[in-house]
Amino acid sequence: MNYSTDIAIRVKEEDLLGRNFFSSQLGKSIYLFPGKDGLVIGLFGKWGSGKTSVINMAIQEIEELSKNDENKPIIMEFAPWNYSDKDNLIHLFFQSLQRKIDGQEDSGKSGKFKQRVGEALREYSDAFAALSIVPVVGPGVVTVLKILSNEIGKNMLEVPDLNKTKDTLNDVLRECDKKIIVVIDDIDRLTNSQIRDIFQLVKQVADFPNVIYVLSMDRTVVQSALDEIHKDGVNYLEKIIQIPFEIPEIRKSKLHRIFVTKLYEMMKEFSPQIVEWNEDYFETVFKNCIEPYITTIRDVNRVLNNFLFRYGGLSEETCFEDMLAVATIEVMEPKLYKWISNHKDVIFGAFEQGLSSNGSNKSKRKFYQDEFEGLGVDSDLAINFLSTLFPVFQSDVVKYNYKYQSTLNSRENMRVADETRFELYFVFDLENIKVSRSTINACIDTMDRENLSRRIDNINREGNIVYFLDELYALVDKIPYHRLELIASVILDLNGKFKYGNTRRIFFITPGNIVYNIIKRLETEEKKYQMICSEIKKVNKFGLGTITEILQKIEHGYGRFSGNKEVKHAQIISLEHLEGIERSYVEKIRNITSAELIWDISNFRLVLDWWMLLDKYKVAIYLEKLFKNEVNQLKFVCAIAHKLYSNEDDFAWSWDFDLDRYSECISEEKVYNTIQSFDKSRLDEFTETEQIKLATFALTYPKNQKPHVKEKEAKKLIDAWKKETEHYTN
Repeated sequence: MNYSTDIAIRVKEEDLLGRNFFSSQLGKSIYLFPGKDGLVIGLFGKWGSGKTSVINMAIQEIEELSKNDENKPIIMEFAPWNYSDKDNLIHLFFQSLQRKIDGQEDSGKSGKFKQRVGEALREYSDAFAALSIVPVVGPGVVTVLKILSNEIGKNMLEVPDLNKTKDTLNDVLRECDKKIIVVIDDIDRLTNSQIRDIFQLVKQVADFPNVIYVLSMDRTVVQSALDEIHKDGVNYLEKIIQIPFEIPEIRKSKLHRIFVTKLYEMMKEFSPQIVEWNEDYFETVFKNCIEPYITTIRDVNRVLNNFLFRYGGLSEETCFEDMLAVATIEVMEPKLYKWISNHKDVIFGAFEQGLSSNGSNKSKRKFYQDEFEGLGVDSDLAINFLSTLFPVFQSDVVKYNYKYQSTLNSRENMRVADETRFELYFVFDLENIKVSRSTINACIDTMDRENLSRRIDNINREGNIVYFLDELYALVDKIPYHRLELIASVILDLNGKFKYGNTRRIFFITPGNIVYNIIKRLETEEKKYQMICSEIKKVNKFGLGTITEILQKIEHGYGRFSGNKEVKHAQIISLEHLEGIERSYVEKIRNITSAELIWDISNFRLVLDWWMLLDKYKVAIYLEKLFKNEVNQLKFVCAIAHKLYSNEDDFAWSWDFDLDRYSECISEEKVYNTIQSFDKSRLDEFTETEQIKLATFALTYPKNQKPHVKEKEAKKLIDAWKKETEHYTN
């Protein structure tokens, strides 16, 4: 992975911000400055605005202009780090300047400058060094200085004349007429005390002739540091800085282009499909979630590096636009990032923990404005950010939704608004990803029938079929056209094996939802009809529920058997073909029920209801024959039972039995009497769930006397039945 470096550019050719012209003018102005007196130039810009890059390009311009100049300037970049005190800083400065001058050529004007200025500078520097020692001289130090004096031939105990050495240096610098350009960069990165020391240094040495200082800093940071000691940092700074240069602000459009260009280069390292992003969605996310927080090229690099680090390990399970948005606020607005990660329930819960759900959009927005302002976060930017990524939040707070993002769309595109993926974006939690998107994509795109069946069967055995079906439903439009029939056929074949577990979800995606949407994608009405007929012919009893779901959706499109108006878009096949499908469907059920019982299939109740609508006479005969056996009769009652949610306790389920529609064949009283008279020693012929259903029926008879029976109550009755059996056995 290639991360965006935060290293300043060295040459004009690397310039992305259009600062080349500004930098060239700065360099030209410095080189052509006609004055002999010292000069202090201030280069002002916010942290990350590219000050160092501007300096580098300005130096390049000076070097290009002076390449044939026999008296070309000396450029010294002074880095004021790791000094002990102010005096030591001044000594360090002159040492650095001395080394720079010592590096000049020994011939011509450069040689004369090196000899004359070097000697004068050395005397001045030594004077500073001596003065820093003399005030603290003690008996032991005096002895040492005497020894040194004898050895080098100088009186080390004599206090040097600083003014005299300075005058000499001034004269030499003026006579030699060679510019010395001193660059001190990143002053705003120093501590407050260090910043004050730097300006004390400049104040003391700024009046040397032919010496030009270029000081780079964030004006606000430096003024604040100077305020602590000089009370008025603004005026103090103005007295020292003679010529201020303000770094021009980057135009938003240019920063936008740089961001996208760098991002595009990064994304090439991922899947080719990812590079071809959704332009509309990206523009919306960039406008509301990224652009407001980015003001400098350094911001661009920091955000992109954070994004690349996060996305690198999660590219197959997350939406890159959303991860880019989250990476942005993690770097640029960490308080908002933390708030979102800690308030998942609020974001997905339609304002349940904020205000009453009856509150107006205006009052809800005010609530969040106060919330974010209390955090010190720009509330309007925060609300726009959340509204862009989270449709539930948007519907809660924004009166007019600028773009609706459906739950299905969120899941299909693995967005942060998909609740199962939220933790991936904020805590890198893969626990909710039951089946990887790469596995699902392989099922959709490449696996042959045998491998596809085996893989889906394994997913089912692992207990993850509900998750897989949810994902597949969201991705139906991504299935290659030539694989539509294969996917639908395998789903129908395996349907009977699917184990949905004890899910507490009121609604989840069924195979019928998926196959119906696959059929809708077929190009012609004739192909849709042929596919349905083909699946009906080969379906076994375990696929009847799915076929019935598909039939029900088509029937509702014509308003048949429901009394509803027609829904044109649901009429995916003609009425003539629909009637043909009904005949094939009835024939298939007759063939299956003539050979085996079907109450153990999923959606048994739905299948039975539609069979009754289309073939009532045969159903009556079938049920009459079935009910002659009391076990079959009770198995039938268990098969038509459906869950009933109770408000008394969270996730408290009961069972409901709607026998009215079968009243011609069986009654509640008959079922109750059969349960009461049934030999309880044969309870093991029923599963544990079936036993609970029978006990629930007995406890709720007559109908609606006690509509909700908790599972523990039903189990008590089962225990009583078993004890009664044990009593008679003993």
